[in-house]
Amino acid sequence: MPENKSIGKSFLIVALSIFSSRVFGLLRDVVIASTFGAGRATDVFFVAFRIPNMLRRVFAEGAFSSAFTPAFAKKLQISKEEAIEFASRFFFILSISLITVVIIGEIFAPLIIKVIAPGFSGEFEKLAISLTREMFPYIFLVSLVAFFGGILNGYEHFFAPAFSTVLFNISLILCAIFLKNKLNIHALALGVVIGGFLQVLLQLYFLKREAFVPKPIPEIDEDVKKALKNIIPGIFGFGVRQLSMLADTIIASFLAAGAISYLYYANRFVQLPLGIFAIGLSQVLLPKLAKTFKDEDAFRYNLTIGLRLCAMIIIPSTIGLLFFGKPLIDIVFHHGKFTVKDLNATYYVLCGYGIGLLFYSFEKILVNAFYSLDDYSYPVKVGAATLIFNIIVNIILCFELNLGAAGLALGTAMTSLLNVVFLIRKLEKNVSFIDNWLKGNFKYLLLSLPIIPVAIYGTRIYFQFASPPLKITTIAVTILTAATVYFATLALTGDKIALKLIRRQ
Repeated sequence: MPENKSIGKSFLIVALSIFSSRVFGLLRDVVIASTFGAGRATDVFFVAFRIPNMLRRVFAEGAFSSAFTPAFAKKLQISKEEAIEFASRFFFILSISLITVVIIGEIFAPLIIKVIAPGFSGEFEKLAISLTREMFPYIFLVSLVAFFGGILNGYEHFFAPAFSTVLFNISLILCAIFLKNKLNIHALALGVVIGGFLQVLLQLYFLKREAFVPKPIPEIDEDVKKALKNIIPGIFGFGVRQLSMLADTIIASFLAAGAISYLYYANRFVQLPLGIFAIGLSQVLLPKLAKTFKDEDAFRYNLTIGLRLCAMIIIPSTIGLLFFGKPLIDIVFHHGKFTVKDLNATYYVLCGYGIGLLFYSFEKILVNAFYSLDDYSYPVKVGAATLIFNIIVNIILCFELNLGAAGLALGTAMTSLLNVVFLIRKLEKNVSFIDNWLKGNFKYLLLSLPIIPVAIYGTRIYFQFASPPLKITTIAVTILTAATVYFATLALTGDKIALKLIRRQ
């Protein structure tokens, strides 16, 4: 079917672009970990960076993007001229909103730090305020990146939006290496802002080539009003998710020094498969689902293919992280000031996150399916209903059961599972797809089980070596063996999706 070919081709472009970004992201974190270690200074930076990052998800990649992209894709189905006018009017509202947010953030940075990290005090509180103010302009820059990327995605150009974070990561790496002695941790803040500028420039280059560069039009027509109405529940929905992350940060600020850094470093490994496959698929599916929302069969087909592709990769990735995660953390982060204690603590957090990797992935795709159907309210209700559950579970796991940072990761995984259950139950009433999808998930789980002995044996061999080249070779051989075993079983069992993708390549 042509839809499957289009999804497969677009997904591969996004996956390869995001893979490049994640590789440079890991290299960036290696530089940060070896240069600054895992202590209060890095805790402060990650908290300060989380604030503009959080607002970026709400205002740019969150509510604005989720409302704009499907509406823009539908406009393109009518005419390019209408799409350009719609984007230009929307651009004006976005720009005014973001400038206002940046100004408020600069003024109220001390209050924001008091709320988001009450465990910080003294010099660390002052440092957090300073870094927050330095990085707040990044909200405006990266929001432009998300908006311009939404236009490119509407034209089914996925490379630039997915690849742009490579430039961001390179900026952080260079600033950390060359400016650390002069600026200390502030070098990272400068790298964030420079990286945002580079991302904007890349989007503008491809906008001029592939589509158009929108110019703000200070008018609000009925279509923009409708999109703005959809933004309101979207803001609440993403706001609920960010409140959950805020609660995690508040709890983590009361844990032992390094807890926030452990959460961050472990999350980097989760973000690799999550970003490449789940986020990549959701980016590809959002405009496609929006264009087929009136055709139930096409909508169901695109949604099912997306979920099956996701499960086919995420399930073996999860098993790999759980049973081979420690060597990966060791080779990437166990350098300089990153100690054995940091290694073990980060691995425990990775296990907690890894349990929920499949649920995080499904959640992103399912939420975009609701947005494509112009249903922005139900995901908000689900998020709000599970927020209290998340906070209570995190407190119990962290303090009552003494799991520390690993408890936060596990609580997040449990909450994501609950969200997926609610989303599927509702979506199933409108689009019947669950039977075949569940059978496929169970099949991929069974086919992934042979990865476990490969990963366990690879871990055992890895820690017998002291030489970095031998360790790297062990990791490469283990991953290659596990992937070969898994995809061989897919081919032998005649998995239709895997065979179609292989034939096309």
